[in-house]
Amino acid sequence: MEASEALGAVGAAVERALERQRTEATKEVEAILEAALRVAERADPDPPRVADIVAEAGTSNQAFYRYFRGKDDLMDALLQRGLARLRTYLAHQVDKEVEPRAQVTAWIRGVFTQVTDEQAARQSVAVMRQLRQVSARPHPETADTIDRMAGILVEPIRRLGSSHPENDARLVQEVAFGAMNVHARHGTSPDESEIEHAIGFCLRGLTVPIVEPKPTS
Repeated sequence: MEASEALGAVGAAVERALERQRTEATKEVEAILEAALRVAERADPDPPRVADIVAEAGTSNQAFYRYFRGKDDLMDALLQRGLARLRTYLAHQVDKEVEPRAQVTAWIRGVFTQVTDEQAARQSVAVMRQLRQVSARPHPETADTIDRMAGILVEPIRRLGSSHPENDARLVQEVAFGAMNVHARHGTSPDESEIEHAIGFCLRGLTVPIVEPKPTS
């Protein structure tokens, strides 16, 4: 076997080993994250203990600290994963619709599922409560992920005739997430009339023509 072939075989063997390690690491991290959600939900409003999370995941302290610096790091990872999943869900809901009004409606309804689905609401509240106790400032990745959620709305809003679709998308985001966060803080959920009102409010704001001020002479 030539040297180049030998090196290629070694590289392939290393890649296979690394792939197995990545797969196992991903499984371990997912098990810890899912366990943390369950423990945080049960313990809320008290903080979840690392020992309880480790026991729930069926893993060890060594494995836990291999992936996370501590509980606060874990809670932040839970939030980032939750937001990423919500963004994927919102994109899927919007993609199922064709007409732009229906797409905006689907996006807003998707946001509200975070407080109308009982388990999702309990888990979200538990995680957010722990993060608020750590820091009043949101993680930079959180703001970036939320901005990308608003980005899903830009094209539907442009098709509705908006001349400032990016700004309008952010405003719709503020309405929907603001209402959702109020319910999350109080442990309540909106009824259908409140959701319909929020949707109607946003759609009216997006479709009412803006009258430009006349220049003064």
